[in-house]
Amino acid sequence: AYRLPTTDGTFIDNTDSKDKVVVLVYLSAEQKSSELAAADSSEVFKKFKDTPVRMVHVTADVVHKPYFDRLRAEQGVEVPLGLDASRKLYGELGLIVFPTTIISDRAGKLAHVISTRGPEYPRVLEAYIRHTLGDIDETELTDRLRARSSEMGSPKSLASRHRSAARLLREKGLIEDARRELVKAMELDPADANIRLDLADIDLSSGANTEALELSLAVLAESPEHRRAKQLAGIAKFRLGEVDEARSMLTEALVLNPEPARVLYYLGRIDEMQGQTREALQRYREAAEHLLDE
Repeated sequence: AYRLPTTDGTFIDNTDSKDKVVVLVYLSAEQKSSELAAADSSEVFKKFKDTPVRMVHVTADVVHKPYFDRLRAEQGVEVPLGLDASRKLYGELGLIVFPTTIISDRAGKLAHVISTRGPEYPRVLEAYIRHTLGDIDETELTDRLRARSSEMGSPKSLASRHRSAARLLREKGLIEDARRELVKAMELDPADANIRLDLADIDLSSGANTEALELSLAVLAESPEHRRAKQLAGIAKFRLGEVDEARSMLTEALVLNPEPARVLYYLGRIDEMQGQTREALQRYREAAEHLLDE
């Protein structure tokens, strides 16, 4: 159940959708795929104006209301946009990627879900709505979705989508959701070092230092000069108390220069821990200069 204020000052309430097929499109701000899903779904909905179909757009990014107002005006989107400020609906739906499109039947039961927005999105959405309405049967739905493989893509492209979703979720502070996305990405493309290192970085941010070290060392075993792997392994070793090895790895990472400010900061902490105050201050200063681009 939900009751959400909209950008135009009204409310959308799921109790108003009795005996209707409901299409809910959950969007993220400043994300190209969400912009396309908003425009595409609005166009598809125009085909169902005289049918028992209701469509709503929802976002938790309420601070970006001006962005959505501008987008909706530019794209001519008339579908109401609900503001899920508390993320209550987001949590109830268990969303992990954006955009997500959820189609419910007239009894309120889940019928279909579309995760993200691929090139086949408009066609797939229309087919799902018609199937949920009862306009087409399972056989015709299958026929209409035969080309869906172009939307789903290869395992590598799917892994890339999950990695992108993880980055977005992490930026929003949803660390565990980001971790789940990266685990899915790694299952799809286990050879991708960047996915494994993204997961190692997530582990560092949540204090899982041993796991972060294992992931980083596995990448280094395959690519001994991998810059980011040396950096993350060095940070993990520092946090695990292996200070000398941490210094060695971080010094090598500094030469290879993946993220100099971060490396300099941890080298400064090692200097400070070992009583080398002057050297530590110099490291911190250099880190600040890199961050400020001075």
